[in-house]
Amino acid sequence: MKTTVIGSYPVVGEGLEAIKNAVKDQLDAGIEIISDGQTRKDMVCYFADHIPGFKVEDEKAKIVGRIRPPEETPVVEDLIFARELAGSRAEVKAIITGPVTMVFFSELTPEAPYAGFRDERLYEDVSAALAVEAEIMQKSGFLKVQIDEPSFSIGAPMNIGRKVLEAIVSDLKGVKALHVCGNLRRAFKEIVKIEGFDVLSFSFKDNVSNFDNVERKLLEDYSKRLGVGCVSTMSPEAEDVESIKKVLSRALELYGVENIEWIHPDCGLRSLKRDEAFTKLKNMVTAAKELRV
Repeated sequence: MKTTVIGSYPVVGEGLEAIKNAVKDQLDAGIEIISDGQTRKDMVCYFADHIPGFKVEDEKAKIVGRIRPPEETPVVEDLIFARELAGSRAEVKAIITGPVTMVFFSELTPEAPYAGFRDERLYEDVSAALAVEAEIMQKSGFLKVQIDEPSFSIGAPMNIGRKVLEAIVSDLKGVKALHVCGNLRRAFKEIVKIEGFDVLSFSFKDNVSNFDNVERKLLEDYSKRLGVGCVSTMSPEAEDVESIKKVLSRALELYGVENIEWIHPDCGLRSLKRDEAFTKLKNMVTAAKELRV
C-alpha cells in the first residue's frame, strides 16, 4: 500500500517554481509516488492547450476543429523536472485527463466537425490524441500512468467511455490506474469491467457510501486493485491521523490488504491552501505507516 496523490496541488509561484514547491511538499510529507502538481492549468486546459483541434480562450477549453494527436507534449517536460527534483526519494506518476472528461468540460463550437456531445467520433479522436500523450510519457520513462475521469460519476456515456479508455491503455506498459471521484452508485459495476487497468482509484472520505458501492468480489473477478481516497479534498480542515486510520482500516477490512495498491487523497488538492494540503498529506503518510506496523 504505497502513498500517492491524485495529481493537482496548490499553485505557489509561477512556472517551474510552482512545480518545485509542489514536489517539495510531497517529498517532505513522505509521499512515495508523487506528481508534478499539475500547477500550470486546470486538468482540461493542461492538455487542450497543445492538442490540435482544441483552443484555450479565457481559461476555457473549446473544441474548434478536428481533434488530432499532438507531435509533442510540454507535460512531459514538467514530469521530467519533477523526477529530477525527486531523485531517489520518490517515483513520479504521469497523469492524463481522460477523453470523456476532456469532452464534457469543453465547449463544442459550431466550427468543429462533430454532431454533438454524443458523437462517438469526437471521443475517439480525443482518445487517439491522449494515447499519443501517454506514449510520449512512456518513452520518457514514466511507467505509472493514471487517467482521470471524474465525469464517470455524473452521467458520462459509459459504453463510449469504456471503448476509448481501453484504446488508450491497450499498448501501455507498467501500472495503469483509473481515477474516478464522486459517488459510484451507478458507475462502479461498469467501471470495474474496463479492461487494461490495474488500479481503480476512488474517494471514500467525502463519499462514504462508496464502501457500499465498491464490491470486493467484482474487484477480484476483474483483477483490479484499489486506490483508497482517505482525506477530504473539499474541506480545508486537516484530518487527524486517527480519523484517517479509521477510513483505511475499514477499507482493509472490506477489501483485504492484497487488493489495495495505493493510499491517496480523495481527489486533487489544488483548491486548498498550501499549508492545508501539506498537513493532509503528512497526516495521511503517518496513518499509512502506523497501519503497516
